[in-house]
Amino acid sequence: MKKLENSSFNINFIEELTVLYVEDDSVIRKNLLSCFEPLFKKTYVAVDGKDGFEKFKKYKDKIDIVITDINMPNIDGIEMIKLIKNINPRVACLITTAYSDKQYLLDSINYGVNHYILKPFKIDTLLKEVEKSYLSTYYVKELSQRNREIEQLSKIFNSNIEPLELKELEKEDKEYKTKLTLFSEIIQMLDRR
Repeated sequence: MKKLENSSFNINFIEELTVLYVEDDSVIRKNLLSCFEPLFKKTYVAVDGKDGFEKFKKYKDKIDIVITDINMPNIDGIEMIKLIKNINPRVACLITTAYSDKQYLLDSINYGVNHYILKPFKIDTLLKEVEKSYLSTYYVKELSQRNREIEQLSKIFNSNIEPLELKELEKEDKEYKTKLTLFSEIIQMLDRR
């Protein structure tokens, strides 16, 4: 897969993402936006948490990941994420902040933030975290979808199968679900690194 020279993220993957970027500092916002626009499929920009939440409501079906600062006027980044997660608990969220306060970190974990990056940071580091954040939520969605498909197929098979065949299929189904659970746990462990 194609990568940017000396980068540690997959550019083909990044190019398919739509991002909501929320930052109140106009200089930082302008600088990062100049990096984001050529990389991401689409970047929606907001100047504070209130604006970010309104944009998320408007484009919720298009946004793959939210990148936000914490300390902003009107609504801070953590409160905005809390509101966003009420609409879509599976959207990937990443916080960029100059504050290393433990309470911010704990709050962000409690509200489902995927990653927390301290400013200043390198763009390559941010993009690597964007990729990991999105992939962690993507795999959870995929596992949920596969489980629903298995349950539907199981209902169909259960109504049309002899008892002996049913036991064999139930055993295979259980093994498959165990593998999915292990896969999910591995993803969560990788995400915590």
